[in-house]
Amino acid sequence: MKIARVEVRPCEPAFFGDGYKMSFVTQKALNNRYVRLVLEDGSTGTGELSRSPVWPKAEQQTLEQPCLDALRGMELDDLPRLLADWRQEKRLTGVAFGVELAMLDLLARRAGVPVSTLLGGPGAGDAPECLSLGCMPPDVLAWTIRTKGRDIPVIQAKLSGENLDEDLARVDAALAALRPDQELLADFNGALSVPQAIDVVRTRPDPRLIWEETCDTYEENLAVARGARRQIMMDQCLTGPETFVRAIKDGGALAVVIKSDAIGGLTVGRTLRDMCEAAGVRYRIDGWWCGPVAAAGVLHLAAGAGPGLISVMELTDPIDTYKGHFHRSRPGRVGPVGAPGLGPVVDVFDHAGHVPA
Repeated sequence: MKIARVEVRPCEPAFFGDGYKMSFVTQKALNNRYVRLVLEDGSTGTGELSRSPVWPKAEQQTLEQPCLDALRGMELDDLPRLLADWRQEKRLTGVAFGVELAMLDLLARRAGVPVSTLLGGPGAGDAPECLSLGCMPPDVLAWTIRTKGRDIPVIQAKLSGENLDEDLARVDAALAALRPDQELLADFNGALSVPQAIDVVRTRPDPRLIWEETCDTYEENLAVARGARRQIMMDQCLTGPETFVRAIKDGGALAVVIKSDAIGGLTVGRTLRDMCEAAGVRYRIDGWWCGPVAAAGVLHLAAGAGPGLISVMELTDPIDTYKGHFHRSRPGRVGPVGAPGLGPVVDVFDHAGHVPA
């Protein structure tokens, strides 16, 4: 069956308040696009093209357009090979993720099952949730953890890397606000040098604390893990399956972050998820902040995770957008809506403004 049309809509909702602050950027609005594949028989699948917040919109759209153009008239069975080619280019991993998501939605709808079952998971499920909090004053951080985060098993606190005394005050405030059974991910987003990171990480031996992405590259983060002998989580420095394999082999990371939109799709994410489980490496399932279609896809991947999963993020949490793509079976657990494909969330496509593909 051939792809007859490719339709695109904007996905640009605003973040709540003053935006979400990280060490390298403050996000005010999304810069994604919804995509829908329409086959010759009229069946459809909906996905979401995901983009790094630092990539210029016009430039990224120019890179994506030839990819979308190549889909028209293609046999659906040939699509996985094309996606594999796109994954070789870092700036095309988000479009590969979105188009594959649309394909999975279409196939799952045809089979009458949720996307989670195509990813080796159950028809319905959930996972421990992580609440991510942007870089904020220590007292505000502590208050937010005690209120919004009181039932969440894992809290992520963004650090600035600009003033390390202030960052450590944030960590101390967060630890003081945590229950004994909660974990804290202190995330520098790669802002520190190796000597800085080793000095900082050594200061706080609390077993509830995991330091996330202290430095920019894999080699630097590995040096911190070995030099400081502390719990280190690796995130953006893991740029593809090869670096995940290396991280498992080297044994320097306590945990890794699987961002399917940064590595080219949920099927790659499933492979890495299952590989981490087999190797006994803990992991978090995550992604860039995104709209509800991509967020639903990430939750479908997490629904099939095993005991090695630390947590998953509900990736629209700080964004003013549709929230009907997930459910909480009980406090601290989040999962996708159990319905064929990605569920009713794909209806957001029809309410977004039209943009020619």
